[in-house]
Amino acid sequence: MGRPGLILWVVVCVMIPALGLAQEQACPINGNFSTGTLTHWMAYTGNNRGGNGPGAILTVYDSVLSAPSGTYGATAFSEYNFPRTGIQIMTSQGKDPFGDFDILPTINGYAYRYAILLGSTAVSQGQARDPVTGQPIAGSPGGYVRGISYKINVPAGPPTLPYTMTYAYAMVLENGTHASEAQPMSRAIVSTPAGVIDCASPAYFLPTNGGLDSATARANGFSPSPIPTPNASRNPQDSGKYLQDVWTKGWTEVTFDLTAYRGQQVTLTFEADNCVPGGHFSYAYFALRDVCAGLQISGDSLVCTNAIGKYSIPSLNGASYEWEVPPGWKIESGNDGNNLSVKAGPQPGWIVARETNSCTSLTDSLFVKLYRGALPEAIIHPRDTTICHDGEAQLHALVTTGTEYTWKSSGPFTGNSKGSFSSAPFVTDIVAAPAQTTDYILNLLNDGCPIPVYDTFKVTVVQPILVYPGNDTLVVVNQPLHFSATSNDIYKDEYRWSPSLGLDNPDIANPVGRYGLGIDSITYLVTATDSFGCYGTASVKVRIANTLPDIFVPNAFTPGKGSNSVFRPICIGIASLEYFQVFNRWGQLLFSTSRMGQGWDGRIQGILQASSAYYWTARGIDYTGRVILKKGSVVLLR
Repeated sequence: MGRPGLILWVVVCVMIPALGLAQEQACPINGNFSTGTLTHWMAYTGNNRGGNGPGAILTVYDSVLSAPSGTYGATAFSEYNFPRTGIQIMTSQGKDPFGDFDILPTINGYAYRYAILLGSTAVSQGQARDPVTGQPIAGSPGGYVRGISYKINVPAGPPTLPYTMTYAYAMVLENGTHASEAQPMSRAIVSTPAGVIDCASPAYFLPTNGGLDSATARANGFSPSPIPTPNASRNPQDSGKYLQDVWTKGWTEVTFDLTAYRGQQVTLTFEADNCVPGGHFSYAYFALRDVCAGLQISGDSLVCTNAIGKYSIPSLNGASYEWEVPPGWKIESGNDGNNLSVKAGPQPGWIVARETNSCTSLTDSLFVKLYRGALPEAIIHPRDTTICHDGEAQLHALVTTGTEYTWKSSGPFTGNSKGSFSSAPFVTDIVAAPAQTTDYILNLLNDGCPIPVYDTFKVTVVQPILVYPGNDTLVVVNQPLHFSATSNDIYKDEYRWSPSLGLDNPDIANPVGRYGLGIDSITYLVTATDSFGCYGTASVKVRIANTLPDIFVPNAFTPGKGSNSVFRPICIGIASLEYFQVFNRWGQLLFSTSRMGQGWDGRIQGILQASSAYYWTARGIDYTGRVILKKGSVVLLR
């Protein structure tokens, strides 16, 4: 056998009468990269300095030549004029670092074993140079372009016999916020000698409208990556930064119909382009099915009554979708898309899918059988509940369809953990008492249906509520005292102070207290209660001095010994302390503070000072606004 090139192949198909069933037909040889190489594909790289399109193709690797000049037996090629792999065959499973999706996907029940990766995170740097002369080229440097093409000889046959190809793509790109034609993109192009088949040739890029249209981007399946770009920004406002502006789109399937081109040659091209200015990268994965026999519905062909079935078809560019389900079945969602969710009814029947665009209309049907038994069903209460620490919750299930049940949880509960009944409805209850938030799972089975149903009850536990009412304090007669209670509760709390004596409002977190003559002290109990009835308590003591606001200062202290080891002022009725300062006999400042409760420990730079007399001065503002100025001496005793 000679060197393979672009082979003209013919497939003989035998028509097998069947309702809506597509026929098995051979796909192009190595059309799905099953040899692990690019054999039979043409590849190219280039630079889009002048825009995307044929003019951007600067290096071509022909399908009739062996590697490294051609694609026969080749597995990879470098970016244009840059030593970074820009085209490579993927045959091993892994995860994309930006999108965390599988490199080789399983979509709609079909497992792809091979894929092609077009592009890299490389961006052009500096001014572009002519590849022959090496001289600088005027204008913008442009981005990298890479692509592969396959000339498909569509087998002859009747126009009623479908011939389709289905590919999947996933992509990673930076947000360039350029006009759409200059954005980083990937695309599929299907063309004939007469030109491009527009309805089968979509481009995938982030939409912009004076900036990124993030709402539309998300609606189109894109999402931002948590991984920042590996390329430092060259924008003046972000120079040198590694921005988090990478977006990804996970695997999506697309189909196109070549039935109308039987006996003709069409070209399939996959391409990934950086932005036209060159500063933002794009790379994409493409994979092809090895089935070309028309539209195929993916999903279970044997289900239980009451089960929610998921059925899907590859999308068709610019298509409208329509589904039909058996009588008595209920469409839950997706009737106008390529993914259907349906609840099975009491009788088996056909599921039919149709997708139509300006090029074609495709149809497939799938007969779905039923198991003898229906899917279990139950009415549960409460599905989610919240209890206090050391509390309990009663979990209730009315099983309307089923014969067996089992309760499972890592948390403690009382009641029957499992049982069986000859007929429904029946009731099963447990009492859950977890120490922390825990899921309780009810597993249901029904005779004749092998599919279990799991209902999850989440019991959220409010942890012990710790209340912080503030520190014990000392005030003078008629001095307003502003309380501020808080708690560690994650839920909103209501507060109650008891007794209410002296408080302007005992039912808030921050009441104001004021005390007259005849009260020496009072201790308040503060209770914080949340919306679930969970509560915590704490106490705070207030002492009342029968004196005017003043600053009291001791006349001696003993550093490092007992309770009198720090020399500090005692502020009663003082709203703010402007300063408290300590001097030696020569007038040198040894200590200064404006914080009440702070004092001097008798040391300078960690060295305990000698026993002697020291001098101090203090200035404060009492709660009425009056200035209080005090000074005196103190004896340091060792």
